[in-house]
Amino acid sequence: MRIRLVLADAVYLLAHGGRLVAMVGLGREAAELPLGRLYTRDASIVGFAISNASVADLADAARGVVGVLRDTPWRPRIAGRLPLSRAAEAHRALESGEVRGRLVLTPAAGDGR
Repeated sequence: MRIRLVLADAVYLLAHGGRLVAMVGLGREAAELPLGRLYTRDASIVGFAISNASVADLADAARGVVGVLRDTPWRPRIAGRLPLSRAAEAHRALESGEVRGRLVLTPAAGDGR
């Protein structure tokens, strides 16, 4: 299931003084926004384009991501393990929403992978 959010709807969810970061494709048209809501909530919308980041900015961000991944115990919830031959079944289960967690597909022994 793919969820598509509308920027204007997100404005109504902002806390007082909140900030919304907008990242959209270049082909997207300007959205109608409830400017009164932004004004009365002292909220703001800022844009972000990774293509504007300098090499130093990107390197700094990469170090931050590595630090979080290294220092944060992250344990994905494994709902089950299936052989690669059952990939279609795994996709159907995930798409139906009946699986809570991740399905790990494993190659069959001796297939050279």
